[in-house]
Amino acid sequence: MKVWDIFYRNIVRNNFIKSKDRIVLAVSGGIDSMCMLHLFWRLAKKINIYLVVVNFNHNLRKESVKEAKIVKDFADKLGIDCVLETLNVKEYSKDKSASTETAGRNLRYLALDDIAKKRKCNKVATAHNANDNAETVFMWLLRGSGSFSGIPQTREISNNLTIIRPLLPVKRKLIEEYVKEHKLPFCIDKSNFSDVYTRNKIRLSLMPVCEKINPMTVEHIFALSCIQAREDAYLEEISNKLLKKCVNIQKNQILLDLTMFLRYNEAIRFRILKNILPQKKYNSHINLIMHKILSSDISEYALSADWIFKIRLNKAYLTRNAK
Repeated sequence: MKVWDIFYRNIVRNNFIKSKDRIVLAVSGGIDSMCMLHLFWRLAKKINIYLVVVNFNHNLRKESVKEAKIVKDFADKLGIDCVLETLNVKEYSKDKSASTETAGRNLRYLALDDIAKKRKCNKVATAHNANDNAETVFMWLLRGSGSFSGIPQTREISNNLTIIRPLLPVKRKLIEEYVKEHKLPFCIDKSNFSDVYTRNKIRLSLMPVCEKINPMTVEHIFALSCIQAREDAYLEEISNKLLKKCVNIQKNQILLDLTMFLRYNEAIRFRILKNILPQKKYNSHINLIMHKILSSDISEYALSADWIFKIRLNKAYLTRNAK
């Protein structure tokens, strides 16, 4: 199946876009986002939608200025408004003690939210594809997050703003073929070939091995992600209802009624714990807390520098350390 067919079918099947939607397109200039830009340009001929392109210069590479110009020129050629934004990622990273990857992502979402409000847009589209999803699943697996749901196709980032990822079912190889067929301009980010970042290591080293074993690896992982995302949504709905019956959340303390909590299915108990933990939501922490509950271990456990877990009689407490 061609990229356009997968893209359009995904939009229709999931009701991602409606007439009169106003959509911000996050376009880096890379092959994925330039493909997305062209696809939305074609979509705008079929559906009454408003589009605005946004490109971010993270102030990390000299090439960013040139890339911004390529994006602007192509958007102008297609007759689509284009906003160029500069983000001070290094300063934000230092202030928040975050990696440049995390800092860049946080700043992008903050800026996208701001631009969407100014332009009265209700949706933001990003160009994440099936390979990105597979890489994310592997990252989560290696970090012990215990989820195969991958990158969500949609996500609410504020009251009236939704992120959509209509290219998520599409393999990168198909995107490359589309860009070549339509002779689209694009930029190559050399940092994508550096093995400094975990994602790049997975992309450059692990994924080729998996695809050599099974060429359908990316498609199978996406199918698995869709299955788990559906089941997650169902179990999350149940867990949130039951959570209200056994949890009392206060400013500096979270109280868990163990008598009620232990009546629930193990999968529900796990999700309740994951939802109420203020920090350290990895499987290892949740399993340790579950073990302490089941064994009635009353010794205190430092979840982090800020939070302590302890059990007293038939209650479990998560208490914030006094500073």
